[in-house]
Amino acid sequence: MKNDMKKRTFAVSTLGCRVNQYESEAIGELFVREGLRPAKKGEPADVVVINTCAVTAESERKSRQMIRRARAENPDAVIAVTGCSAQLEGSALAAIGGVDLICGNAAKPELPSLVVKLLDDRRRDADPVVNVTDLKGAPYDGLTATSPARARAYVKIEDGCENRCAYCVIPSVRGPVRSKDPDTVLREAEKLLAAGVGEIILTGIETGSYGLDLPRSGEDTPLVTLLRRLDALGVERIGMGSLEPTVLTESFIAAARELPSVLPHFHLSVQSGCSSVLRRMRRRYNADMLRERIVAMRSAIPDATFSADVIVGFPGESENEFETTVDFAKDVRFLHLHLFPYSPRPGTEAAGMAGQIPQAEKKRRLSHLSAVEAEIKKGLLAEYVQTHSSVPVRVLVEKAERGVAHGHSEHRVEVSFPGSREDVGKTVAVLTAETDGETVRGVRTV
Repeated sequence: MKNDMKKRTFAVSTLGCRVNQYESEAIGELFVREGLRPAKKGEPADVVVINTCAVTAESERKSRQMIRRARAENPDAVIAVTGCSAQLEGSALAAIGGVDLICGNAAKPELPSLVVKLLDDRRRDADPVVNVTDLKGAPYDGLTATSPARARAYVKIEDGCENRCAYCVIPSVRGPVRSKDPDTVLREAEKLLAAGVGEIILTGIETGSYGLDLPRSGEDTPLVTLLRRLDALGVERIGMGSLEPTVLTESFIAAARELPSVLPHFHLSVQSGCSSVLRRMRRRYNADMLRERIVAMRSAIPDATFSADVIVGFPGESENEFETTVDFAKDVRFLHLHLFPYSPRPGTEAAGMAGQIPQAEKKRRLSHLSAVEAEIKKGLLAEYVQTHSSVPVRVLVEKAERGVAHGHSEHRVEVSFPGSREDVGKTVAVLTAETDGETVRGVRTV
């Protein structure tokens, strides 16, 4: 059958988070094992997979739009829908004309084999196949992605979340915390290193929850133990996905300081800089704890940089509470802010809360905080250029075009310098020269 499949093509379209992107890459590798090949740009595909997102109402709307567009552009293809929207509202998505398969999150590893069967057995008048199961008691999915297309690769180490925040549907579509076996993570990392990957970013639905379901030995958490093992393996650069501030324990901070591979940039799931809003969100920390943990990190790692997720316009957020978050951002000086307007999700506590903020007001606050972020970044980058005009940064080159190499420094600052395609995948020492407030330009050291 696989010889017949070699003439068949597939395409995977992805919405949402880094975990979804990782899983799409893993699904693509499984299709290749089944004998299919990726469709070239502009080439109609025999199979189209839509990996959906449900984190906001807008992401669900885009998921449905992408499904309809996939059918219109690939009239003869098998259309398979997976991801969080498929898990949450599989029956509704199955009712969209032209959908052949709905595959929940737990069944993602089975998706390619299910599709291959459909390619042979599908009838035009058949109802969609729906494979959505309850995630309670579901094992870790076992997906791996070891054929990187870039110098930086993501490794999913965890799935699920048990925080039960007031605004979030993710626990219901991702299930409880399940962790990838650490030996499996190490084997995946080894393959990525052999393929020339220069940076590995550990990611998950709640990355900091890694190992909550694994045995713990000694004082280190399973996440810290994993960092130590990856460093010993010889990974040059290790980054991490969004971390809840409670992860920044003394043990974690010590490992981040001691291990040369751990990048001095940390992306935090902050959501708000106001304690009263955080309490209504059902977050497990307050603004004072946030500030204390960040101060402790900067004390241990003076050049550490931070980015954060922030939700604007949570129900009941007063103007004073919003300005408290603005002041918090100014105080902490985040290098990047990933800003989201609050989006009501049916079935969550926050959707029924009083004091829903009008869209126009959420838009205004989003614009204001975005302007504050830009001003903070401009100042930080000006200082960065001054500091590193004599002390080089190490830039992982991700692309090169027209004689200019582009990449990110260890502090997650975007840096460009004169270079060529031969630099792609390499880590180059660069002295900074100037900034436009968004990126930094420099020259390589001799």
